[in-house]
Amino acid sequence: MGISEPRDLDALRDGLTQWVRSWRPEAGDVHLAPLVQPATGLSSETIFVEVEWTPGPGRDVSGEHASWVVRLPPNGEGLFPSYDLAMQGKLQAVLAHAGVAAVEPLAVEDDDTWVGAPFLVMSRVAGKVVRADKPYLRSGWLAESTPEGQGRLHQEMIDQLALIHRLDWESLGCRTILAARTGPGGAGRWLADELEHWARYLAWAGGGTGPAVFDQGVEWCRAHLPSPEPPPSLLWGDVQLGNVLVGDDMGVSAVLDFEMASIGPAEIDLAWFVVLHQMAVDRCGGDLPGFPGRGATIAAYEERLGRRVTDLRWYEAFAALRSGAILVRAASLLARLGVDDSWLTHENPTIELLAGLISS
Repeated sequence: MGISEPRDLDALRDGLTQWVRSWRPEAGDVHLAPLVQPATGLSSETIFVEVEWTPGPGRDVSGEHASWVVRLPPNGEGLFPSYDLAMQGKLQAVLAHAGVAAVEPLAVEDDDTWVGAPFLVMSRVAGKVVRADKPYLRSGWLAESTPEGQGRLHQEMIDQLALIHRLDWESLGCRTILAARTGPGGAGRWLADELEHWARYLAWAGGGTGPAVFDQGVEWCRAHLPSPEPPPSLLWGDVQLGNVLVGDDMGVSAVLDFEMASIGPAEIDLAWFVVLHQMAVDRCGGDLPGFPGRGATIAAYEERLGRRVTDLRWYEAFAALRSGAILVRAASLLARLGVDDSWLTHENPTIELLAGLISS
C-alpha cells in the first residue's frame, strides 16, 4: 500500500520518453510500453519500464530494448523529510564496484522538470521479492521453499551484510557521499549522532502526538549509550528480507534500498535485521524451518564480521525505537489519505517490544 498520492503513469511515461530522447541523442524513434508500478514498500516509488529505441537517420548504431527500474521519491510527503536519490545512486555504484550485490544506476537524474521529481534509472535484475506487508513466514513462495533454500537465502543475507560492514568506507569515499546524512562524525561520536538524528526524526514524525514510550526510549538510549562504541562501518540502513531480490537458486541477486544508509557501529544494522524479523515471527506465529534462529544468526554474523558484537540489547531498543517512529509517521500519512491506520496507532508492534527492552 502506498502512502502518497498516486502518480499519473501516462504523464510519467511521456516525461520519461522525452528524457530517453535527450539521454540517447542518437535515438530516432523511442517507445515505452505502458508503465507498471509493482506493490512495494511504504517509501520511495518503483516503476518498471520497458523501452525500445531505434537509431536516427544517418546514425551508425543499433537499436536497443531495455528493461529498467525507475526509482522516484514519493509523490508528495513521504516517510522521510527528504529523499536524496543522488546519494543513493552514488552509494549503489560504490557498493557494486566493491563486490556487493547492489545495482549500479544507469543514470541519476537531478532535473525534476522531466517527470516532476528526480529519479534513478537502473537495469532490471531478475529475482523474486519477499512481500514484507504479507505474512511471508506462513504463506507464499518463501514459506513454500525447501528448508535448504530458506537457509541459503538467510546465509546470503548475512554474507552481504557483513561484506558491507567490512568495507573500507573511508577509502571508498562514503564519508563524502553520506556527508549530508551523517555530518562530520568522529571517533566515539557516530552512535550519539545517529541517536540524535532519530530523535529529531521522531519529533518530526509524531508532531508530539506519538506514543509516550518512544520519547521514553530516546531518553533511555541517551542514558545507556554504549561506551566505548564499536568501530564505525558503512550501514545499509534498512536490512530486511523485503529489500533483496532472490534468484531461482535462493541466492541474493540484488541488495536494494539504501535511503537509510549512514555510518556507525555495525550492531545498528544487525539489530534492525534481528528485531524486524522477530516481529514478523511474532506476527506469523513461528519462523521458517530453514532459518537458524536469533542466537545462530548472531553467531554466524560475528564469524563473518570478524569480531564479537556488543551491547545488543541497546541496539535492539534503538531498532525498535526507529521502527516505531517510522510507523508513527506512516500512520499519520495514511490518516491524511482517509485510510484506517488503527493497526499502526493501536497495534504498533514496536510499542510493547520497546517498553520491555527499556524496562528490563
